[in-house]
Amino acid sequence: MKNFYHRTWAEIDLDVLKKNIDIIRSYAGDKDIIAIVKANAYGHGDAETAKALNNCGVKHFAVSNLWEAQNLSSAKVEGDILIFGYCDVPLALENVDKNYLFTVGSVEYAEELSQAAVSAGVKVPVHIKFDTGMSRVGITTGEEADRILALPGLECRAGYTHFAVADSLEKEDEEFTQLQYKRLSDICRSRNIPMHCQNSGGILFHKGFDADFVRAGIVMYGHRPNIEYPLPDGIGSIFSLKSVICQIKTIQPGVTVSYGRTFTADKPTRLALIPCGYADGFNRKLSGQWNVLVCGKPAPVCGRICMDQTLIDITDIPEAKIGDVVTVYSNETYGGSSIDHAAEIAGTISYELLCCIGTRVPRLYIENGEEKDLLRYL
Repeated sequence: MKNFYHRTWAEIDLDVLKKNIDIIRSYAGDKDIIAIVKANAYGHGDAETAKALNNCGVKHFAVSNLWEAQNLSSAKVEGDILIFGYCDVPLALENVDKNYLFTVGSVEYAEELSQAAVSAGVKVPVHIKFDTGMSRVGITTGEEADRILALPGLECRAGYTHFAVADSLEKEDEEFTQLQYKRLSDICRSRNIPMHCQNSGGILFHKGFDADFVRAGIVMYGHRPNIEYPLPDGIGSIFSLKSVICQIKTIQPGVTVSYGRTFTADKPTRLALIPCGYADGFNRKLSGQWNVLVCGKPAPVCGRICMDQTLIDITDIPEAKIGDVVTVYSNETYGGSSIDHAAEIAGTISYELLCCIGTRVPRLYIENGEEKDLLRYL
């Protein structure tokens, strides 16, 4: 990329995204895919990812809030956009002419939204959210659904729920997921309401569920919904985080490194500095526990990861030099320097690590094996 500032950047492989979508379709059968692009498409860049998905034939999207929906609209993303979260009634009405679908998760909110819509002479397209076991947003009974369906200012397009443990193959968890599905299906099918319930875990482990849509989230980006279970063959991570070596020095035995002096050299040690830290999304819990890749070889993190910089040990990589690319998180699906492995070490999930990639990290999109677009937030 011409005049590209090689500090720290993320690479998003759209070719792999397309392959992932093809595999998800094989699991979804005749169900349409709702692509989950909330939280900036899990850190990958929402508008750019959604437009790439348009090119794969995806026409349904879901986001967390109105601002995220508006960002997709501004980028001229094609298709409808389901807003999972609460939206103020006046703002919903202001945007009723857009391709947005609003979630109603209580009778009270539905009545307020319908009343305002009737006064404005419009109908608001909605999906009804059912709480079948998460104890978050949603109604729980058919009677509540009937009250919402009878409201004159709303047009119900679908009903949906969210599975709590669809990513687990433990017997008790499978039974609970089946119970959640039955609760939704009993209400929706008897009322001819289209429905969706399968998140990434549901797509992979409960593909036999009857529904009209599936919701592809973390699996679409190539990561495990549950670290204990491998992904299907062919699904790959579309994400990698890269930096460069900007300084090299050799320290002697007894010299300490970084904040807290948590690393002490026990031999002459060749250190490389990379301009990547926890403000970029390099999780601080990986300090002293992580290997980046330099010249294709593992280089351990020395001492604590700082806000903007990290020191790595390149003693065993004599060919390493200033300007060499460093892979902080690789596009491996598991193990090595993958996001999933990093999440396991950090005691969290890949979703969090991806969502924490900072706004000062540009996203470089790869398509047909070549650099296509560069997205900068700063």
